[in-house]
Amino acid sequence: MSTRTHLLVPLALALLVALAGCTALGGGGGPQDDDLGEGQEIRSEVANEMATVDSYNFSMVTAVEFGENEQVTESAGTVDVAAQRMVTESVTTIRTNSSRTRQGSTAYVFGEQQCLNLGGSWEQSTVDRSPWRSATNVSVLTDLLNSSDARLYNDTLDGQDVHVIVVEPSNEAVQSLLGDTETDVEFNDVTYTQYVDTESKRLVRSDMNATYFTSGREVDITVSMRFSDFNTSHEIELPRSAANPDRERGPCWEMANSSDSTTASVAP
Repeated sequence: MSTRTHLLVPLALALLVALAGCTALGGGGGPQDDDLGEGQEIRSEVANEMATVDSYNFSMVTAVEFGENEQVTESAGTVDVAAQRMVTESVTTIRTNSSRTRQGSTAYVFGEQQCLNLGGSWEQSTVDRSPWRSATNVSVLTDLLNSSDARLYNDTLDGQDVHVIVVEPSNEAVQSLLGDTETDVEFNDVTYTQYVDTESKRLVRSDMNATYFTSGREVDITVSMRFSDFNTSHEIELPRSAANPDRERGPCWEMANSSDSTTASVAP
């Protein structure tokens, strides 16, 4: 799998873990391990609260293992759910049995368009998996809920009281939620673990463990995200170097000036 594809899979998972994972907490038809309905009530409260979130900041560590190779990506970013915009700064380290490489990247996502800076140059493309489309597809999410096993218990995380909710959706539901893809990626054995603040009922941390297969190769992936700054100001703009360098059309000019964007899409 190419470096670009390795970067795009975690990018889609950033929203999948945050949005689909949260929505999956709302309960459903799968077996539940709750005491007298308390867990169902908590999951409903969490789902309702997270449905009001318009924006947030996140940090993420993604570890991908394939054979004797390992890729670790450390990311930090901002998501504006209402505007369907996202920006992520990442550093990816790839280790093999004979080498170690390190590469930084910056990705902006506006709707289904991505502007990616990889290796010092900007490139615009269509997002391989549209997390906005799939994460808001009610029928797909309903399938996820109805196919999920959920467990709930209370714990502390960094001294903070949290509800811990473990969701194990079916492989078919996860595959549907990921949406269409230009690459042959098939997920298996997916588990979400959500840590929710007991007072605000907002997501503090979300972990995902999964195995996926691509081009006949088995890949193990773990994603751990932390969330902060819910519903604060998160204006996301393309840098001028990507959209309008030297007052000329840049690689991502069309993305910055699409019909659903405004002049505010480019930073001064």
